Amino acid sequence: MTETALQRLLTLEKEVRDFGFLWPDADMIIEQALSECEEIKEALDNRQPAARVQEEVGDLLHTALSLCCFLNLNVQETLAKTADKFATRMKALKALAGEKGYTDLKGQPIELLGELWQEAKRRTSDQ
Repeated sequence: MTETALQRLLTLEKEVRDFGFLWPDADMIIEQALSECEEIKEALDNRQPAARVQEEVGDLLHTALSLCCFLNLNVQETLAKTADKFATRMKALKALAGEKGYTDLKGQPIELLGELWQEAKRRTSDQ
């Protein structure tokens, strides 16, 4: 059976924790995530090749996974819940756009997209 990248990273995380290489607290992991975001921004601002940007985004994803592990959250469950929440919000977004006469949002101003997204979040906040 082929191991997925997520499974491989989870295995490596467990291995490194078992070896004693541990984050001392969640705040340090969050700081690392913020640092990774800055590195992504810098790579984009400097028009680095896609491979470099991909590397930095991968580092951010790894840091998020490390935070899940540190907090003893099930990574698969966390991702599944996020996917479900996003699907629910997308459904609300599409309905809201339809109510306003849009068949899609291609080419619409970012301000409108933001307003519609915030309204979709409000409509689905109890779900």
